[in-house]
Amino acid sequence: MSKNIFLLLLLISGMLFFSSPLYIAAASDGLIISPAFQEILLDQTNKNQEFTVSLTNNTNTTITLKLSMFDFGSLDESGGVAFLGASNDLENKYSLASWMRPEKEIITLTPYTTEDIRVAVENSASLSPGGHYGALAFQTDIQTNITNDVSLQSVAIQQLFSTLVFVKKIGGEIYGLDFKEQEYNNAVVKFQDTLRLRFQNTGNVHLTPRGIAMVTDPLGRVVAKGIINPESGLILPETSRVYAVHLNTVAMSFVPGWYTIEIAYRYDGKEDLVTTISQFIFIPPLTILVFLVLIILGWYAVMKNRNKTGAQEVLFEYEESTHRKTDTK
Repeated sequence: MSKNIFLLLLLISGMLFFSSPLYIAAASDGLIISPAFQEILLDQTNKNQEFTVSLTNNTNTTITLKLSMFDFGSLDESGGVAFLGASNDLENKYSLASWMRPEKEIITLTPYTTEDIRVAVENSASLSPGGHYGALAFQTDIQTNITNDVSLQSVAIQQLFSTLVFVKKIGGEIYGLDFKEQEYNNAVVKFQDTLRLRFQNTGNVHLTPRGIAMVTDPLGRVVAKGIINPESGLILPETSRVYAVHLNTVAMSFVPGWYTIEIAYRYDGKEDLVTTISQFIFIPPLTILVFLVLIILGWYAVMKNRNKTGAQEVLFEYEESTHRKTDTK
């Protein structure tokens, strides 16, 4: 039971991390593990590359943690990740857990203390060039740590974090980012402010997409624009991810017709932008309102003119009748 809860917590923490990849645990009490993100670069000369994870116990109880290592792969196109240790070809191809060497696997933290744990990434010949991904997960000893202390229960259940490790080994890395499709469900008379873009990483290392989306009206004016991936979310190798782009209005839309969406994108490390263009029909509500007002004014003018013409005809017939009566006398 405790293992299932632990794996669920890891899944949730991973999904939170990938929605905001620069997040670092910073609770004022409980268990603090930081940073939540480690990126390691290996070259052909380094035998090992070390990094440090800080563990802080902000409770009044001694906590014992067991360190485990998992490989992870992309869970879904929203960027969530799972550390369930499931074996599959993609996970095995970019695995890292077997090459991580922590200095210890059991850590005991006395109340209100911090301990730094060194972890080495072994740069052996068996670690292929490209990206490799793993997680350090710290599990409390539930049988010995959980008591009637409410704050300690919070540590065991609510404040358990992992550290994700992204390794890039140079000497054979492949970069590739393809734009697959866009989702923009715009109603003809209602401008939508969200654009969803699907990108695919065709290489063997993780990438960070960048770019901008702009909407122009039939006159060529930019009426809305948005930044692609301001949160710096990553795409793992051979996976795809959907990014929601918020379109901010920069000018009033009043011209009906074909509107153009221009998407210019790249990934970190590449300077040249790739551009793609699509169009949709949009009739601004303001245009419809003006059109209706003009119809009403036109109808009013016609009716007013018709009434005036009718009154003139009645007056003319009356004058003619009066004139005929006068001539008869």
